[in-house]
Amino acid sequence: MKRMPKNLGQCNNSNTCDYCGLPMSAAPVTNEPSYCCFGCRFADGISRTSGDTFAHLTPACALGLCTFLTMNVVMMTMALWSYADSGSSPFELALRNFLRYGAMAFSAPVLLLLGRPLFSHAIVALQRWHFSTDLLLTTGVVAAFTVSVINTIRDSGHVYFEVGCVILVLVTLGRWLEASGRSNACHALEQLERLVPDTVTRCSLGREIETARLLIEVGDEVRVLAGQRIPLDGCVVKGRAIVDEQFFTGESTPVEKHLGDSVLGGSLNLDGDVVLEVTAPPSEGALGRLIKAVRQARLSKGRYQQISDTWSQWFFPAISIIAVAAFIHHGLTVDWDHGLLTALAVVLIACPCALALATPLAVWTALGTAAKKGVLFRSGEALESLAAIRAIRWDKTGTLTMGTPRVVRLYCESPFDRTEIERLTAGLTNASNHVFSRAIREFLSEVDPNGSIVGVRTIAGRGLQAKTVRGADIRFGSVSWMDDCDLVWGPHLSEILRDRTVPDGSFVAIGYHGQVRGVFQIEETMRPEAVAAIQACRESGLNQAILTGDRLDRASTLATTLELPVQARLLPEEKLASIRQAHREYHRVAMIGDGLNDAPALAAADVGIALGCGADVSRDSAGVCLLTSDLQLVPWAYEFSKETVRTIRTNLAWSFGYNSIGVVVAACGQLHPAVAAALMVASSLMVLGNSLRLSTNHDPLDTRTDHRPDVTSPIEASVVNQPGRATS
Repeated sequence: MKRMPKNLGQCNNSNTCDYCGLPMSAAPVTNEPSYCCFGCRFADGISRTSGDTFAHLTPACALGLCTFLTMNVVMMTMALWSYADSGSSPFELALRNFLRYGAMAFSAPVLLLLGRPLFSHAIVALQRWHFSTDLLLTTGVVAAFTVSVINTIRDSGHVYFEVGCVILVLVTLGRWLEASGRSNACHALEQLERLVPDTVTRCSLGREIETARLLIEVGDEVRVLAGQRIPLDGCVVKGRAIVDEQFFTGESTPVEKHLGDSVLGGSLNLDGDVVLEVTAPPSEGALGRLIKAVRQARLSKGRYQQISDTWSQWFFPAISIIAVAAFIHHGLTVDWDHGLLTALAVVLIACPCALALATPLAVWTALGTAAKKGVLFRSGEALESLAAIRAIRWDKTGTLTMGTPRVVRLYCESPFDRTEIERLTAGLTNASNHVFSRAIREFLSEVDPNGSIVGVRTIAGRGLQAKTVRGADIRFGSVSWMDDCDLVWGPHLSEILRDRTVPDGSFVAIGYHGQVRGVFQIEETMRPEAVAAIQACRESGLNQAILTGDRLDRASTLATTLELPVQARLLPEEKLASIRQAHREYHRVAMIGDGLNDAPALAAADVGIALGCGADVSRDSAGVCLLTSDLQLVPWAYEFSKETVRTIRTNLAWSFGYNSIGVVVAACGQLHPAVAAALMVASSLMVLGNSLRLSTNHDPLDTRTDHRPDVTSPIEASVVNQPGRATS
């Protein structure tokens, strides 16, 4: 993939690498690209588009040429060691000089082409008071070349040109592969950024101008055709369109947008030609806030990364002391050439590339993969904390249920009254916007309303009161209101209210002519994936309970269905106390709510998980935000966080073990520097491969922009059951 520095033409103040996009310990304010290592500088030089073909090919050609020259140096050195190094005849002496000077001549371009970038990056790091292993490597390689050149000129002692060349080639190749691997950790954000086009059609003074998206300002008007991604948050000022907002809302059903409706940047215009007035700059829209949140999460450090950083602070002085001690010891006991090689092997085998990558690369990869799936972790610490939870507390309304009621059944005192009850109720509810009225109106959507109803008025906390044109009074509302109005309950409806086999729920009654004629049973719609999500968490061994401010009778049906204990009639402070009690019992507790009225409980839990943050990722009370309201993302996020922590632990164990054993072997003089360089590359690639596994097999985001995404995309649609009509 071709890349350009992300801040080309402007100062880099983001403390992130311009190639791999990952955080840096420090970055100078400069108009030049900044890199976290010389591997990224080298890799960016290969991949960067350039009008100068020679400049574009120089890094790749340099590595290829140096590899060829190094192979020749190795062959010359092998020949020198085999039959020319200790010869005494004129031919053997001439051959020895030829091989020595030839190796020196062939190794000089390698030192110039590959050694100079390594040395430059070490100096830059040193100027920032950052003592990197590049400085140790540079010192060792320069020492090996210096000793070899001196021994060649004075025609005595061993030469180590092949050691320096092999080290430079392997280190450069390893850092290049390492940088390319790290850049894959940013692949998720690149996919998110590609949801919106780079250029947009801006409407100005009756003309349409192709303009870079980043140059669009609030108040500008842009045109979006059918099949195109909506580039920025805006408001429809002309036309209409059918928009797929599945990424942000999880709803697979497209939404029709009319004049004045708002749209989100990143959603897909399926059908229609619209002109939008931009309401938010590119970086502050729904998608921009999501990407910004993921980038900020990468800058935070969890417990494992703090451990790695603490060790790395002591690493440079410790390895420096060991290398110097090995050089002196072997120099005094064997010879100084052997001491130099031993010290160089110590530096190479202890190069902390794997250790430095062990935690952050796994976390960065996991954060990006989770964002593609629809789970936003506020920080690496939130990711690690979620893996350690032992209990979950669920909010009911808006979380386990969709917060919208539905009618499940109509009970009538007499079956002969059914048609009249339905028509009267349809006429009454047409005059009300109460949530129960809307649910009943949807239930009776196929019924023609009675047109003889007049004088409908709302009685607060009670229901609706009206008259027919013949003067008959009609009451439509709560059961208690029917009693207060002295309406008579017939035997059938009285039995229904007393029958415990009838599921608990809210009842809305209708009465006229002095008698209650019918009762609508209403309940909240449970999310269709709730049962599967609860079962998955149960199989993971998590303790679960429901916390709700609703009445117990309304919550008991849900508790029975999900087989969970429920705590009802809880005020916000009582939910907070319940979370603290669970924390005392289970030590690590997660609270899952809609993020609107559960902020205290979400903040008090070890991990707060808020639902439905797709269009608003700024809910600071939660450490984890689900972009949709798909509850199955909860067990997925829990298992994924555990997998991430396992990966981090594996990386750290490998890095600590590899460095500890390797340093001991090298310090004992049992490891050749060239072998140490190869092992260093292998160790880094092992950590890279293990970390990047987190980005595979996790339902990658469908970023197609030419048609509507499949319902099997990772931001899965929440399939809402249509309530059927049931009567009794």
